Amino acid sequence: MRAPLAELYDVFSDHLCQLERITRISDHYQAAERDRGAGHAVNYRRQLRRLEKIVRISDQYQGMLRELNQRLEWLSHRDALTGLPNRRHALMRLREEHVRAQRGGRSFVIMIIDIDHFKDINDTWGHELGDQALTAVAARLAASVREYDVCARWGGEEFLVMLPDTEPCTAGDNAERLRACVGNDPVIIGERQLRITVSLGVGSCRLGEELAEFMKRVDDALYFAKHEGRDRIAFAA
Repeated sequence: MRAPLAELYDVFSDHLCQLERITRISDHYQAAERDRGAGHAVNYRRQLRRLEKIVRISDQYQGMLRELNQRLEWLSHRDALTGLPNRRHALMRLREEHVRAQRGGRSFVIMIIDIDHFKDINDTWGHELGDQALTAVAARLAASVREYDVCARWGGEEFLVMLPDTEPCTAGDNAERLRACVGNDPVIIGERQLRITVSLGVGSCRLGEELAEFMKRVDDALYFAKHEGRDRIAFAA
């Protein structure tokens, strides 16, 4: 029995060695797979952090781009010298208010305001001081209208004021307030005190009247005010 048992033991030992070898190989393989998996996880987390950073930068960039576009849109409707709405913005608001007034049977008033003898200011004191005088007049007019009114630079030394939901009977008082806010007190620029006056053409839109026709009536009234001596108000016929 000793010989068969010895032979069986040798076979068992050989199988045991093979099993241990297979186990070691399996352990090495599993360790390698764990290391590889850990490496993939590290790479994944690294790539995820990079992606999150890119997303944050993209969000910030898009936010800046939106703000820039909004700023550019705002600037496109502003007069660079006075900071008032420009003619483009005024025309847009005029068209909107005209449609609203005609549809709802409401009344609105506009005034075209011109600085008297502005050319003399430029010729006497220079264009730099003329620009400062123009800016000062713009600030006085803007401070004398309601928040929802429109006070815009119409062109050159002219301004346009639109008063929505305003009855014709109150147009005179509003116009006089604007005339007085400019002409009653001198404009101080450096060491100089300038007395600046304005002439105003004033009108109220009629039901069924085209906007161009309305604007011409008010412009004609302004011409009449200047022809009659300036520093005065004329009402559109």
